[in-house]
Amino acid sequence: MFDYKVIESKLHQVINIVKPQLSETQIEFIVSDIHAGEWNLALETLCDILIEEEISIDLKSYELLQEVGNILNMERQTWEMLKVQVTPLYR
Repeated sequence: MFDYKVIESKLHQVINIVKPQLSETQIEFIVSDIHAGEWNLALETLCDILIEEEISIDLKSYELLQEVGNILNMERQTWEMLKVQVTPLYR
């Protein structure tokens, strides 16, 4: 079993990092999933938004998403598509 607080903390860290590039509605949607215990859905939604809107992320954010995905035993493709969006400065 895993500690849900660790998952929530990592997801919130990523949201805080990319917050300037997200709309309030997107943030509220993801945060509501987190609070409802729908961590898989929150991770998928966050990754989908980042991919669809081609939002660059830093390596730390990518690694946090990867850690959450691994803890939740999700398919790697959920976050791996973001690898090309990691800012070159931080690779």
